[in-house]
Amino acid sequence: MINRRWHSSVLDERSFRRAESDTDHHQVVAKVRENLAVSKQATQGFDGERFNLRKLKDLGFRKQYQTGLTFSFATQSS
Repeated sequence: MINRRWHSSVLDERSFRRAESDTDHHQVVAKVRENLAVSKQATQGFDGERFNLRKLKDLGFRKQYQTGLTFSFATQSS
């Protein structure tokens, strides 16, 4: 009794009737093989740096960036 999506991943399945509890349920143990997908960015050597943050250390560039952001938000809210 397994979903069709996972039927090829189950290698071995066993049920045990002698469970240590006072219930009518049976213990089920299964061996499962699973393959993990690797993201496309990891295979292409993505370094994680999307923005050049070193430019913000430059005071002139930082002022220009802040002015641009302020102007951008002012035009969007109008």
